Amino acid sequence: MNNIELIKKIEELEQLEKAADKAQQEYEAEPENVEKERAFDSAYKKEFSAYISAAKELERLSGGKINFCTAKKLIQTRRSELIELLKAL
Repeated sequence: MNNIELIKKIEELEQLEKAADKAQQEYEAEPENVEKERAFDSAYKKEFSAYISAAKELERLSGGKINFCTAKKLIQTRRSELIELLKAL
């Protein structure tokens, strides 16, 4: 995977985060609704999987210079700067 593919992965993560947030709001509005709970669980699992996958890929692309924990932190707190850096490389 290259920088462009990682950017796409991060952008996909953003979409999954929005979907999980929406599913969470719907579930919180109807906490007794089993279908809403399942939808939220599924959306959250997809979001988390994409997040971990992007962090692992960032660690791999850096040749280990960015460790997994730092990669996760960068994706969470410095995402736009990370994307700009990846575009510049």
